[in-house]
Amino acid sequence: MKASLREYAVSIKLFTKNARLYLFGSFLIGINHSVFQVLLNLYLKEQGFPEGEIGLIASAGAVGMTLMAVPAAILLSRVRLKPILITAVLAGATFSSLVISSHILSLILLFSFCNGMAFTYFRVAAGPFYMRNSSPRERTHLFSFSFGSYILSGMVGSLGAGRLSTVLEASAGSLVQAYQYTLFTGIGISLLSLIPILLIVAHSPSGEENRIIISKEQIRKRGSFYIKICFANFFVGMGAGLVIPFLNLYFQDRFSVSVQSIGIFFFLVQCAMLIGTMSGPLLAKRFGLVRTVVFTQLASIPFMLTLSYSYVLPLAVFAFIMRGGLMNLGVPIVTNLGMELSDKKEQGLVNALLMVAWTSAWMISSAIGGHLIELYGYTFTMNITIGFYVVSSIAFYQFFHNTEVREVGSHGWKLVREEVVV
Repeated sequence: MKASLREYAVSIKLFTKNARLYLFGSFLIGINHSVFQVLLNLYLKEQGFPEGEIGLIASAGAVGMTLMAVPAAILLSRVRLKPILITAVLAGATFSSLVISSHILSLILLFSFCNGMAFTYFRVAAGPFYMRNSSPRERTHLFSFSFGSYILSGMVGSLGAGRLSTVLEASAGSLVQAYQYTLFTGIGISLLSLIPILLIVAHSPSGEENRIIISKEQIRKRGSFYIKICFANFFVGMGAGLVIPFLNLYFQDRFSVSVQSIGIFFFLVQCAMLIGTMSGPLLAKRFGLVRTVVFTQLASIPFMLTLSYSYVLPLAVFAFIMRGGLMNLGVPIVTNLGMELSDKKEQGLVNALLMVAWTSAWMISSAIGGHLIELYGYTFTMNITIGFYVVSSIAFYQFFHNTEVREVGSHGWKLVREEVVV
């Protein structure tokens, strides 16, 4: 453990100035994203929007991300990132402000769609940026630190959103105004990310970098792999989109808890995600990438069942935390597996496709989920989510369990690319 921590400390010292600036900018963007995750649905519900319409708003943002993911990845593999990052931050702040300032559903849907498109650029840009501003020696630690930093920003945003809303309620005069002021505060924090981004010394794509190119021949040869690696992400996204956007409403509707308490619950689940992120590589080393993803997804199902049927708040909170930690543990592992099973020239495409699989599923199911909750309640909808998780786990194991074999004389696992099921 000490050796690992020492290695991490040494690697952090090797991070370039550009990488450090981008990490700080991402941290500030992440705080705003978490504030919106905790409060936006509560704010919309307080304004009188039913769950079905709230689901449509969440879906609109996912539509924007889905449509822009692959074009953004192609563009970012060809141009300097800094101007696009600046534009994305400004556009995101503008459209986020319009979302919380509007009261007409059609306009909110439009602004949420545009905000999703803007956020996609910042999300997709991270990989190419870190590749251009790191060396192989510290690169793995840089990607891990980036993911951990984003989770940490979520912890700060979740805790701060609930607390600030409670403090502002007395002076604002109403809960809906307190929510709005807090959401604007989050947007202000995201605009502060322009400071580190403006300090970045941008580099153009080098001649050695692989441009993302999609050809008929490539689709013919590798199309089956693309479908299979995205399948699990799609079905997990379908299940998650049915209920995850509405978990803040779940705690408010079923248990009548305060927004400050909901912020604490989301803070705790972010803690669980951080622990899961740290333990993921250790589990993958012992059990393999595929088996770790399948095991943790299936292990989350009892906690999802508890959320579905429990009316005891401490039990529901515990299940919420455990489910979040277990399900999110496998997210970077699936991405890692996709990269390992891809040629270098297709890694950018596979990364974008994984994002499309998730966001397209989220786009569909979040629109449906709000209506299902409105008509049939949380228990019915959560049980459908469990079904999607089971299908995803079985299919993922079936597709990829033969791609890993135990190394002779070692407890580790070795990937065998030739064994991808086609």
